[in-house]
Amino acid sequence: MKYEFRAVEACDMCGGRSFKLLGMRLSTSQGRNPRSAEGIAVPVKRCRCGLVFADPQPIPEDIADHYGIPAEEYWSPEHFTWTPEYFALEIDTAKRLIPFQPGMTALDIGVGVGLAMTSLSRARFDTFGLEPSAPFRDKAITAMGLDPERIQLSTVEAAEFAPESFDFITFGAVLEHLYSPSAALAKALRWLKPGGIIQAEVPSSNWLIARLVNAYFRLRGTNYVTHLSPMHSPFHLYEFGLDSFARYNVVEHHYGVCTVTHIPGPLKPLFRWYMDRTNTGMQLTVYLKKS
Repeated sequence: MKYEFRAVEACDMCGGRSFKLLGMRLSTSQGRNPRSAEGIAVPVKRCRCGLVFADPQPIPEDIADHYGIPAEEYWSPEHFTWTPEYFALEIDTAKRLIPFQPGMTALDIGVGVGLAMTSLSRARFDTFGLEPSAPFRDKAITAMGLDPERIQLSTVEAAEFAPESFDFITFGAVLEHLYSPSAALAKALRWLKPGGIIQAEVPSSNWLIARLVNAYFRLRGTNYVTHLSPMHSPFHLYEFGLDSFARYNVVEHHYGVCTVTHIPGPLKPLFRWYMDRTNTGMQLTVYLKKS
């Protein structure tokens, strides 16, 4: 892959210019023996609002270098099975906040293999999607039976919709992949109807396991950190704090523990209990309302 490395002058979310250096992130997995790991390293920094990012940002020559791979190589097998529980909490929350009437319009930004679009349609939203990866879009059409006319093959940066087209817009595991999440949110707000809701699920920069892995790397005599993966799958460019969304009208939020990784099996229930009660889980979900 070929990259352009672009220096960060200001925090993309809050505009701040005061950053703390957390450590270095390799272009490959640093693994259990980080002293023997090899690759290109970029500094990882944290803004006062909680946004974590690489500085400089490695920008690929072509987006297909990151997302042109087959869907089966990017996601685990269980990601290809839809269940009624998928995206149910997010839909129930949005319906309560809007409030919902059948036929309201929804836009799923980052369709992936189509699980959220399927859930939205079954919840009686008039649903459309946006997906920049041709292999992912093809999989959503073939595996989930989604209408290709309703999934625009485009990046959010290049996409166009009429102003005030949607009641509900979702960014499920998307903002962390974009070089300017704030620009994407500004665009989505233009597409959103007054009183509409944007839901965004992002990696939390307050994840307990990340702090423990960082401590392990320091004990092994390196300055590596586990935050982000800007040059290898899943190509995360950002982690977010709740204050990263301070400029928006956040009407609700919650943290999700998700998968408990790098912890011995017998201890996982204890860690899950602790992370659930201290808001130190892996994921942060926010709901932004347009006035």
